[in-house]
Amino acid sequence: MPDKYLSKYSNGKSVSSAQFITEIICERKAQTSKQDLHYRFWVEKSWSAFYRNQIGSAHKLLKQYSAKAIIRALNTDQGRKIYSLRAPHLPAMIESQEQIILQENTDLTLNIERKENISFGSSKSQSKNIISKLKDLDQ
Repeated sequence: MPDKYLSKYSNGKSVSSAQFITEIICERKAQTSKQDLHYRFWVEKSWSAFYRNQIGSAHKLLKQYSAKAIIRALNTDQGRKIYSLRAPHLPAMIESQEQIILQENTDLTLNIERKENISFGSSKSQSKNIISKLKDLDQ
């Protein structure tokens, strides 16, 4: 089941994980070059090549790692300095975030002791109701 994220550049529509990750990288590139990203910026000629390049890289990363780990890695202090998804040190950062996520998931797991031989009361009612008394009279 692919994740859906709210896009800042599609009038609030949902986008895939790869598109959302690519938007993060494009925002960073726009900040460094002092440009403003606008609605559907990837259609513009100046952004289309970079966007296509980065979304391809995002899809490759998503084959190996979870979207949550990639986004967390990009939002770390060190990850905020990444302006391309092909950065050589990015996979190591994502891997460390995967381990943190895995640890968080195991911390949330509860161990519940279950008794093996549990008996619940008999299914037959001990007290006789009116109908059962009438059936006994018929016999």
